[in-house]
Order: sequence, then structure tokens, then C-alpha cells
Amino acid sequence: MTNKVSTEERLFNGALRAVARQGPKKLAMSEIASEAGVSVGTLYRYFSSKDELLDRLGHHFEAKLQGVLEAEIAADPDPTKRLQIVIDVMLRFFLDNPVTMQLAQLEPGFMLGYVTNSKRTVSILLRGVLEPALAGSPAITGGVVTLDEVVDLIFRVAFSHYFMPGDSDYRKLRDVVVLLSISAGLEPGKTRGRAKRSVAS
Repeated sequence: MTNKVSTEERLFNGALRAVARQGPKKLAMSEIASEAGVSVGTLYRYFSSKDELLDRLGHHFEAKLQGVLEAEIAADPDPTKRLQIVIDVMLRFFLDNPVTMQLAQLEPGFMLGYVTNSKRTVSILLRGVLEPALAGSPAITGGVVTLDEVVDLIFRVAFSHYFMPGDSDYRKLRDVVVLLSISAGLEPGKTRGRAKRSVAS
């Protein structure tokens, strides 16, 4: 099982490098195999086509993101730090995979398709890890914002960061987003009330 996982990881990384070099339309299985350092026969034992590999690439990153989030939360389960942990992981996840940052610049259409296809799965994941910490926060209990809106904001900030990276350390952006969230009443344990959001008639 370890060899299978290791080989798949090499194949996915090889596919990313090949897409960054050739673009998804011109991508050939032989180029993916070459980038991954395996034979074409080995590649076909794992994936029957380029389209299957690219489709599963999205699921591969979703699973990796889940693993990173779960590990970070297990290392520091304090609910008062959950929002910062989630935002930190979301902002740095693809920074830890530099080829994906290159793809966002060279093949924005390809990456936009990935982001669109992953939004539902990633949003469910983020909601699951944030709900235990934020469900009782003043902003949510007071009707200022819903948990789904918080998740959507984090998702959009994270992925806009990949398409339009700033010049500074990502942690500065993380700290600003966390600070704004806390100011809006999303910090667990705070008791100050907030007026419900008005709806324009």
C-alpha cells in the first residue's frame, strides 16, 4: 500500500509539472510518465487515460488538504485557535506545493476549473472543522453571519490568493483575515452582542 501511495504521489506531481510545461490540451501520457520518472506502462496501471488522471488529481488534493487540516487541529485542538489554523492551512496549502502556484499563473483556466469543481467538497470539509468552534460565536448566534458565509469567505480569500499572490508573507494576510473575523464577533467565548444584519426591502 505504501508503494502504491508513493507512486500515485509521483504521478500526480509529474502531471502537475507536465501541465505547467505543456498545458492540459497538449498533455500526453508519455510526458506525465517522463516527469514522474516511471514507465508509460506503470502510468497506465494506475490511470487509463489523461482525463482520468486529471480528474483524480482534484480528489488527491482534497484528500491532502483534509489530512493537513486534521493533523494541525490534532496538534492544537484549542477551539479558540481553530479559525486561525483553518485560515493558515488554506492560505499556505498550495504554497507548500509550488507547481500549483505556477499553474495558477500559467494555466489559470485549468486551475479555475479545479477550484470550481472542488468548492463543494472543500466547503463541507471547512464547515465540519469550523462548526464545533464557531457555532456559538456571537456573530453566528446573533445572525450577523452564517457559518456557510464564513466558509465561503475563507475559500474565496484562499483561492484568490493563489491567482493573485501578494509580495509579502502569507501570514500577514492570515492575521488580517483573523483580526477582521474576531472583530466581527467570530471568536469563540466572546459574549458581546451584535445587531442582526438588516435586509433591504
